[in-house]
Amino acid sequence: MASTSSAPWGVALGYSYHLAAVLAVRDALGIRDPLGIPAVVAQPSLVVESTVHDAADVDAEWLRWWERALAASTQDESAVPLSPGGLLGRIVEDNRDAIRLWSAERKREVANASRPARGVLRMRDAVREYERTTGARLGGFRLKVTALPITGTLFLPIGGNRILISAELLRHREEYIRRVIAHVATEGI
Repeated sequence: MASTSSAPWGVALGYSYHLAAVLAVRDALGIRDPLGIPAVVAQPSLVVESTVHDAADVDAEWLRWWERALAASTQDESAVPLSPGGLLGRIVEDNRDAIRLWSAERKREVANASRPARGVLRMRDAVREYERTTGARLGGFRLKVTALPITGTLFLPIGGNRILISAELLRHREEYIRRVIAHVATEGI
């Protein structure tokens, strides 16, 4: 699913099982996250005890888990344990199969949305066209883009050369590419 070129720039597009799972649990518990990331697509049915919804500090526990998952998404996720421990860890363990099946289906959707198709704008052509029409060179950037199975058209730079996007935005290839180029040009990455 990675998309890089031999040009002096590259965009690596991927999917994060960990981030998707964290968001699915967030939605199952009705936790509001401070980033305002939209709801997941086709929320999985998770078994959650009713007492969990009223548990103290579950929002803070979730936010710590999100931050750990975000950090893990820069690595080989298979080497990083998913479970956050504590109350959320029990929910993840109790629903591990449901989360994995749901996430695998969402990953396939992201893979399908990212496949190049005839007649569809490609990043390299858009970068060349931008450079030709503006006279500004965009070379020298490397981005890691993570597609999330969420509703809406999210494009969220999260520091450094990392961007979170929605799978929905990826389906609108020209808009996705336009936002990447605008981000690189504006930020001087």
